[in-house]
Amino acid sequence: MEPGPYLEIIPQIYKYWDYHTKLKELLNILRSRKEALNVRYEDTQLRLSTELHFGKQPKQEVKNWFKKVEKIIGEIQSLDNEVGEVKYVSRAFLGKRVYKKIEETAEVYGEGSFSESLVIDAPSNSGMALPTPELVGEATVKEKIREYLMGDSICKIGVCGMGGIGKTTIMKHIQNELLREAKFDKVIWVTVSQEFDVFKLQEKIASALGEDLSKHEDETIRAAMLSKILESGKRHVLILDDVWKRFFLPDVGIPEPSISNGCKLVLTTRSIELALYMGCEAIRIAPLSEGDALNLFLNHAGQDVYVPTLKPTLKEVVEQCAGLPLAIIIIGSSMRREYDVRMWKNALNSLKKHAGRADGMADEVFQRLKFSYDRLPNAKMKQCFLYCALYPEDFEISKHELIEYWIVEGLIEEMDTRQEMYDEGLFILKRLENNCLLESVKYEGYVKMHDLVRDLALHITSTESPRYLVKAGMQLEELPNEQEWKEDVEKVSLMQNGIKEISSDTVIPKCRTLSTFLLQNNCYLVRIHESFFTLMTGLTILDLSRNRNIKALPDSVSELQNLNALLLHECRSLEYVPSLSKIRGLKKLDLGQTGIKEVPHGMEMLVHLRYLDFSLWTEVPAGILPKLSRLQHLRLKRTRDVIVEEVAGLRKLETLQIQFNNLDDYHLFLSRLQPGCLNRYYFHVGIFLNPEYEKYVGFSGMSFCGDSILLPTDIQEVRVEFCDGITSLSDHNSSFKYATDLRCCLIESCKGIECLVSSSSCYNILQSIEKLELLGLDNFSVLFRGERDRSAASTLPTPTPPGMFSRLKSIYISYCPKIEKLFWPELVHNLQNLEVIQVDDCEQLVEIISTSDDDEENKEEGKDFTVFTLPKLREMTFRSLPQLKYICNRASLMECNSLEEIKIAYCPKLKRIPLLFPQPDNGQLLPPASLRQIEINSREWWDSLEWDHPNIKNVLEPYVKFSPAPYSGWISD
Repeated sequence: MEPGPYLEIIPQIYKYWDYHTKLKELLNILRSRKEALNVRYEDTQLRLSTELHFGKQPKQEVKNWFKKVEKIIGEIQSLDNEVGEVKYVSRAFLGKRVYKKIEETAEVYGEGSFSESLVIDAPSNSGMALPTPELVGEATVKEKIREYLMGDSICKIGVCGMGGIGKTTIMKHIQNELLREAKFDKVIWVTVSQEFDVFKLQEKIASALGEDLSKHEDETIRAAMLSKILESGKRHVLILDDVWKRFFLPDVGIPEPSISNGCKLVLTTRSIELALYMGCEAIRIAPLSEGDALNLFLNHAGQDVYVPTLKPTLKEVVEQCAGLPLAIIIIGSSMRREYDVRMWKNALNSLKKHAGRADGMADEVFQRLKFSYDRLPNAKMKQCFLYCALYPEDFEISKHELIEYWIVEGLIEEMDTRQEMYDEGLFILKRLENNCLLESVKYEGYVKMHDLVRDLALHITSTESPRYLVKAGMQLEELPNEQEWKEDVEKVSLMQNGIKEISSDTVIPKCRTLSTFLLQNNCYLVRIHESFFTLMTGLTILDLSRNRNIKALPDSVSELQNLNALLLHECRSLEYVPSLSKIRGLKKLDLGQTGIKEVPHGMEMLVHLRYLDFSLWTEVPAGILPKLSRLQHLRLKRTRDVIVEEVAGLRKLETLQIQFNNLDDYHLFLSRLQPGCLNRYYFHVGIFLNPEYEKYVGFSGMSFCGDSILLPTDIQEVRVEFCDGITSLSDHNSSFKYATDLRCCLIESCKGIECLVSSSSCYNILQSIEKLELLGLDNFSVLFRGERDRSAASTLPTPTPPGMFSRLKSIYISYCPKIEKLFWPELVHNLQNLEVIQVDDCEQLVEIISTSDDDEENKEEGKDFTVFTLPKLREMTFRSLPQLKYICNRASLMECNSLEEIKIAYCPKLKRIPLLFPQPDNGQLLPPASLRQIEINSREWWDSLEWDHPNIKNVLEPYVKFSPAPYSGWISD
């Protein structure tokens, strides 16, 4: 017999022997790789949280990487758990799996090296209605614009008029109408602003279309790519709001609109000449008529102020607004519910004085707006308003960040707690919004300034105290010249620029009165010269956050003895911070996500510190935290038991984010924590997860193995991912039953989970839940189960407890292969607040709302349908459900009068969409007025559906969009 085959087998035997004998060594390598991957995962999550502000969304490659990491970490945990159970003869096979997992982990780790931004602009402006103020008096202009858009003769339109005249408001109304009418495939809204830049405009248009041009630096290549995207054969309307400078459309990549391609361009501008130069049909917006102006004014001042004693003066005040909507809205809001005739006369005199000295400015509205600023009740509120002008034009400002600035600036007076100060900040913001000096935006938690109001603020800070130097978002590559650094300047904002270096050649500004220096988001900045801060002795706030390439701070920072806030968040390359021993008045120190390897010298001297972000892999040495006894806000990444004890001893803490190494440390801390002492907490056991609510605990990669699941009684959100040892949240004498304010629950990749709760003592937690996500639960079969059902492992529901899921707003279930029925009829009556339901990839799911025998009998006997009313349901999505037969049974209908969107894909056995439609006296069926779209994957499936009324299909047909998404589930028989 030939020896060859045996010789070929020998290396394989040696390899398997290596797997067998080196299993422990391989496991140690795998655990090390897992730890490194965890670090990169958490750093990327934290980095994403800082980039993910207004109007941004994660890149798809980033989201895919997160999913890969979460999957592989769960698999590693499972391998680790198998080690103790593996038989001797199986060690080689397990060793081979561990070896392969080491290679796979290294590959995933490498994929997570994202050198560019993690986010792109959300494509919300091309498909989502924009918030709109009321439209008064511009009906004729609006109809003229619509006529041009709907017709074939005019392809480029310029909407012109002075600042504050209502150009943007009109176009927002038109944009929302275009979205509803669906005449165009895309309606794209982009704000251009004064600081025009071809590169930025290309980025904005691409992002509005859901595209990413960030990998290409050359404007010509980007223009070609953008042109190709826009010339894809679909008709679009491109609205460019607030255009100040002329430009050539091909330079940006905007195809010339024409009758043949059916595309339209609309730009709003203050200059008719600019509109004509760009080949637009110019439409000029005139000031409001006397009657319209009065109506708009009363809408904001209040109808009840229009009384005989005030009428004459009030009408004169409206006259002074010169028919300009922005002025009318702001001045009317500032006089809301004012009934004292003396105050109205004073307002009139003030307006006449302002209108009489317009200083030659082109916009008549400007000085009128100053009136509302002057009426703010005190100097500190005025400074809070002016502070918003430090941000770039059209910037959507985080309310939280703004209030934090106000606190460290001293614009909000010291109170007993930080929460009280924060609440005062919210009150100031509300006052500024009510006076229309700030605008709400579609993203909750953000505000913005109208560009004209920002101009007003900058004008005030150039002529009155405090003096500002603002060059934010202007693509600067170096500091402003020496002449611009006036000696009396108090606040400087150079945020959102491209400054690369502050070198020894830079003239050191002589600004001893400078108190605030904002230099964040200059991502190319690599170095600040040692002497740069030497003459800024009065500096109280220094913000260098998100300057990711800077490696060291100059030693001159150590001499800034008046500093209240040093903000270095996400300076990822930063390794050196000079001694802090002389900056003893420091109240806020943010070192989060920096590359610092050691605690800065002198940190124990910062006894006045109120806010510390130390979310680093470097640990705080024992003995420092007890000296920082005034801390109100603390973030830590890694802890030891001694640090856990020290944190628990900080009695003034109100906000705490902390990551625990293990369950023991977490339980130790919880046992030391005084109940209810924290306003916000984010506790992580295992890897970092992203919370949505203010009181949060997350477990990841844990094995409970009989341990109790301990929770604070006031918890609002819990996440359990890749955890073993539990079959429901009520296992092991869980403290879930005390969590009476639990609003969000996410359970993912926990193989043992069979139901949410299996004890009636924990049913109360299901009364407060607003958001529920159940993902990748191999054994999950029912939402809840009573004690009498557990022994038999029954999937039949117990009687519905009162109020269960009565606050539920959204439910998302995915990859739960054993669940067959989701809701039962008795439970549906509780779902009056349900807004979103999404079920994906559940292999055995047959019914969304289960069938009862009584319903079937009633149908057979010809009795009326059972109607399930879900008054707030907006979105309904069912995908990859190969066994799904019923949304609700054939004897039932669903009344959903708020429904906006239905998505159904790869549900081959589903033959009925059981919606109840309003039917007026004329007998015609009407869909819900809110309905926007029905997205399904195939025409064949749509045509095979059975309908409860012969006209339903025709009524729904205009809303149907066929979108054959990739199939990700199981193939049905």
